[in-house]
Amino acid sequence: MKFALSLGILLICEFAITSGKDENKTFHATNEWQEINDGVPAGLHIRINLQTGKKEAKLLSDEEDEDKNHHRNEGALTTVGGNVYGTNLKETTNNNLENSNTLSPESLKKIKENFKTYNELKESYKELQQKFQTDAELITGLIDEYKNLSREERDHSLSLQEKIKVQLRILEDLDYLVHQIDNALWFIDMGGLEQIILPLVVNETNINLRVKAVRVLGALTHNNPKAQIKAFEKNVGSHLAQILLSSTNTEELSSALYAFGSLLRKFPLALQRILSTSGTQALIAVLEKECELKVKAKSLTLISDVIVEKKLVLSNYADSDNPLAAAQYAELNLAEWLKSNAFCETVDVLVSSKLYELLDQPDLVEYFITGLESSIEICQSVWSKNPQLRHTLLTIKNRYMYVQDEFRLEIAQQIERLIKDLYNSINHEEL
Repeated sequence: MKFALSLGILLICEFAITSGKDENKTFHATNEWQEINDGVPAGLHIRINLQTGKKEAKLLSDEEDEDKNHHRNEGALTTVGGNVYGTNLKETTNNNLENSNTLSPESLKKIKENFKTYNELKESYKELQQKFQTDAELITGLIDEYKNLSREERDHSLSLQEKIKVQLRILEDLDYLVHQIDNALWFIDMGGLEQIILPLVVNETNINLRVKAVRVLGALTHNNPKAQIKAFEKNVGSHLAQILLSSTNTEELSSALYAFGSLLRKFPLALQRILSTSGTQALIAVLEKECELKVKAKSLTLISDVIVEKKLVLSNYADSDNPLAAAQYAELNLAEWLKSNAFCETVDVLVSSKLYELLDQPDLVEYFITGLESSIEICQSVWSKNPQLRHTLLTIKNRYMYVQDEFRLEIAQQIERLIKDLYNSINHEEL
């Protein structure tokens, strides 16, 4: 068979094809690529020149003749109408690049060196698969690496600064990984909460490490009921409350509020136990600290969210799928705890004294106004008697009412509703 096919190839070496467009023009097939017109000669290797866009043909080599009916490793040979169409990208690309007048020799060399065949890509993928690790494996590796740091420090193979740098990198990686619920639970089950996070939160003196550990704690418990329970059982709430009471660092306070909210939200038992002791006091203490206004807004927002959360649960008490949780919310005496810690007076002074800061920060104004709206039932008797608070609200409303900014206009309307609720007897023209 091979002999007959080879003989057929020899017989067409001298043939001539008449072009459909020009009957006097003939095509002589050789071992070199030549441009052809519409008529496709049978028994040849055909390709499209990517540089010119023209169709070219040449005689089949012995190797191409052998592989005519199956795929080659570096490209496929497809037979159509007796012709072999090559999809050998490496050969085609290299030939076209060599004929290019727009690329420098250095660029051509670099492109050819970086070009990979199908087999080479397969080998690269196999290497990638061998190096692939699941999230659980990554977390386990990070925990082991962290544990080994103390031994390396004792062996004097790692300085304190180098150790801190590695610790921060490990915590950064964990912060990313434990946002996933299953990853967070795996981290806790592997002892990460007890052996890494809690010691840093409670005892660490380096502020950067402590802040990063608190962030990881917040990521662990965020929208993760099982992780919330495990953290609550480790008395995490009281440790976070202590940070809120004692710290003056804005970044640490912000991280602690994030972790505190992640632990408390939609967890009535934790709300009851923590806010009834030092939790409420800690949140109100942030409102009085010398820190950035956005941190105070976070604290007020958390208080506001808990108030709204309780209202929503109790309003649907009869249709609740979890009557135990609803009963726990009913026992949550949040209004009394807030009043006993001077919440209303603290917010009154805070908002009244921050007029000029708030005027240029509408995003923070929205947080504060929402917080006031949520707690108006608790504090109306205090706030309605303060003319300075009323002046602040009216000034912000009037400033935002006459600007071409839809966001500020919406806030102005929100403030107007709040003022009407607070001061029912006020003259509407004054508003």
